[in-house]
Amino acid sequence: MKRFLTVCFLLWIFVFTIPLLALRNHGDTIPELPLPTVQGSNGTTDASVTVTLNNNGTVENLPLDEYLRGVVAAEMPALFPEEALKAQAVAARTYTMKKLTSPPSAEHSGAAVCSDPAHCKAYSPLSSFAAAWNDNSEKYTEKISRAVKETDGEILLYDNEPISAVFHSTSSGMTENAKDIWGGDAPYLKSVKSTGDEDSPHFKEEVKLPPEEFKEKFLEKHKDAVFDKNPENWITNISRTDAGSIMTLSVGGVNIKGSELRSLFGLKSANFKFAYTDGSLVFTTLGYGHGVGMSQYGARAMALEGKKYDEILSFYYTDVTLGKISRKTS
Repeated sequence: MKRFLTVCFLLWIFVFTIPLLALRNHGDTIPELPLPTVQGSNGTTDASVTVTLNNNGTVENLPLDEYLRGVVAAEMPALFPEEALKAQAVAARTYTMKKLTSPPSAEHSGAAVCSDPAHCKAYSPLSSFAAAWNDNSEKYTEKISRAVKETDGEILLYDNEPISAVFHSTSSGMTENAKDIWGGDAPYLKSVKSTGDEDSPHFKEEVKLPPEEFKEKFLEKHKDAVFDKNPENWITNISRTDAGSIMTLSVGGVNIKGSELRSLFGLKSANFKFAYTDGSLVFTTLGYGHGVGMSQYGARAMALEGKKYDEILSFYYTDVTLGKISRKTS
């Protein structure tokens, strides 16, 4: 009997006590900062995560859920279907978590993110949209709040790390490979065929410039450019991505990236055609934005077809999984 009790005691230690010690030691190794993990017992809500935001030069600390409501409202039209807004919320949360778990940028004065959409993501407090939304203010406020709440804590993972969940307004009908636009390869940012983008008011636009204005502005940046008398000859040696965006081109004999010309002349995208017609340089663009990752108008079209937000995200971000943010627990 004594031997039986001893064996039972040893078994109890082996089965219960040792695993408990192992779990506690494992928990003690988790850093204090929020970490991306697959959802588990440590799953928490957005409200438990603090975002440091450089908002027009002022550094603020605010809960992640509050920040996300302001980002979703600023980045995607509130009249879009709720599944598209949910996809936007997850993409924005993932992008933010990527920033929170990386060293702070000196450009942000120590903050993790800023409110400049050219550098991070657009942001304004949700209450600031009331005037623009007019009679729909209450409805849109609730709609965006639901999109954030119903995806609470969800992020996109690749190899158990948060991805750079970039997005853009409107594709040209194909999204871009990240390596073609920025160099370096992100395996989850692959080109895919996107439908519904033609419904965007920015799908196709035309910009006309007087030749002298174009020449003067380009020479401010590249003084060694040489322009002959025929504007038809000013732009040559165009190379394009598979999706159609211009990677490189020569302007006045100077080799530049298509994204630089887009930025210099305020074009909607780097996917453009060039012509000299009736005394003007005419740029016809397809799409709006860099073209990488999720197309917002493509997400809208998928949502209108009945697709759920996770289906939208898995379509635009290749081979990702949906996970949950977590924090160390005591």
